[in-house]
Amino acid sequence: MNECLQIIFSGIVALSTVVYAVLTWRLVSETRKTREIQVTPDIHVFFEKSEADVHFVYIVLENFGYGIAYNTTFEIIKDFSVYDFEFERLENKGTFINGVKNFYPRQRFRYMFTDLRNKHNEKISENLELKIKYSDINNKKYERKINLSLNELTGIGMVSPPDTFMGRISFELTELKKILKSFIESNKK
Repeated sequence: MNECLQIIFSGIVALSTVVYAVLTWRLVSETRKTREIQVTPDIHVFFEKSEADVHFVYIVLENFGYGIAYNTTFEIIKDFSVYDFEFERLENKGTFINGVKNFYPRQRFRYMFTDLRNKHNEKISENLELKIKYSDINNKKYERKINLSLNELTGIGMVSPPDTFMGRISFELTELKKILKSFIESNKK
């Protein structure tokens, strides 16, 4: 009887050890994935409308990841053909010319891209293709192709008065300017 109990308890201990080993392996696997996320950069490029005027469009480059992106390069595969001014061309922007040696988490570059009041239909019918290359702290290489279209921004309006603090300040200053202008004009008469 004693030997039977000893065999049963040995079996229970062996089974518990196997379950413990499986759970430990899963925990180590999850920890490794969490640690990998903490060093992984995630660079995105997108269009953003101006807060003050919906016709102004900016191109934004931002690292949404938790890790630093090293030696980031931006290659223009297909550029827009309709630019109002030479300074708006992506090939004239510092990050597109030189890349970014250390692109930190939550760091962003925001460049004026275009004014949609000029040649609106031509601009929204085009797309922009970019290739982004970078590496993480472990020298793991990343490459992403991005296809952007201004057509995605059509229909996005502007709330008046704006719903952000900076937009609201700008709005209120414009209103004060109108009041002062009408006051000055009425005093001249």
